[in-house]
Amino acid sequence: MSCHQRAIALAARGARAACAALLLGLCVASHAWAVDSWQGVEKVVAIGDLHGDYDNFLKVLKQAGVVSRWGNWQAGKTHLVQLGDVPDRGPDTGKIIALLQKLQKQAEKDGGAVHALIGNHEAMNMQGDLRYVDPGEYKAFVTANSPRLRDRYYQLVIEHRKQADPEFEPDADFRAQWEQQIPLGYVEHRLAWAPGGEYGSWVLQHNAIIRIDRTLFLHGGLSPAVAGMPLEQINREVHAELAKGETGRADPPGMASDPNGPLWYRGLADHDEATEQANVDAILAWYDVDRIVVGHTPGFGTIVPRFGGKVLVADSGISHHYGGHLASLTIEGGRLVNTQEGQPLVIPVGDADPLPYFRAVEQLEPGVGALERLIDSLQHPAPAATGPPPAEAQPRAAP
Repeated sequence: MSCHQRAIALAARGARAACAALLLGLCVASHAWAVDSWQGVEKVVAIGDLHGDYDNFLKVLKQAGVVSRWGNWQAGKTHLVQLGDVPDRGPDTGKIIALLQKLQKQAEKDGGAVHALIGNHEAMNMQGDLRYVDPGEYKAFVTANSPRLRDRYYQLVIEHRKQADPEFEPDADFRAQWEQQIPLGYVEHRLAWAPGGEYGSWVLQHNAIIRIDRTLFLHGGLSPAVAGMPLEQINREVHAELAKGETGRADPPGMASDPNGPLWYRGLADHDEATEQANVDAILAWYDVDRIVVGHTPGFGTIVPRFGGKVLVADSGISHHYGGHLASLTIEGGRLVNTQEGQPLVIPVGDADPLPYFRAVEQLEPGVGALERLIDSLQHPAPAATGPPPAEAQPRAAP
């Protein structure tokens, strides 16, 4: 445990409790995510990155018929796959996790399932990379006890600083600047995302990659460096790294933080199709699937089929931060349907012309620049073009 983690744990006066919770969390996780493949599932609904937007997540669930008007499970034996990136950029991570936990229990009673996959932003929060944490996330943890916890944490930080520099004496300016960086609720937030904390232990109960019938689901993508590894190995290595918390960040990075790892790789979404085709074909053959569904790369405001529908990029940008484009993917009876703003649109696969599909999306999502450019490129393809242009033709999404 790092000095930073130790200070936080001591600030909450729960070092022993945190250690016990860590052991319990890892024990539960080691059993909960052992299953990574399911067969004979009649219907799957996949939803992309949420980024702290509870209201839009609930809207998408209702539009897809997964929940009732009251937010309760009504999808029977359906499997719901949330592709990761629940936290950051918005304030409602706790509300989203609570809803997913409720739906998981309700779905299991009906013979269905909820799969909340691990995204790179779950990993970032567990490993202490807080660049994209919305201020509302900290506020959600604030209680009457928060000032005392922060004061205790401050004292421990000063003690640690003096151990390194005995002549150090903090002044009022130092304290003021420190409090700007460490808002109320920060201590509780870090404890929640620790491996044994409320959120961290929940993450460790889930997979990074799963297979349902003929489809692979994961957050980022499979690079040639990872493709071919057994699903169990990929999930085990992601868990092993995240179970170390902030001490898990290392050089070279592990499976959970490697840019070519399953939480970060964007090649399936934004590499030229001719360049990435061999990797896609190898993935499909190795895992014996027909398609790969990923999130992680927004920009077009919809679900984007690539490689003739062998790859579906399902990060439509549901959160307000990315435009609030509401879309979900349904796989049922061999059909792929995008429910965009409540309207069902059949996703083209194989040799089907994708232009009518994207034009229909544009009617529901006007003013999305990248989508307009995509349609224009399909209407006036360059001689050597193969399929939709890569997402890198637009400003790249941040992590």
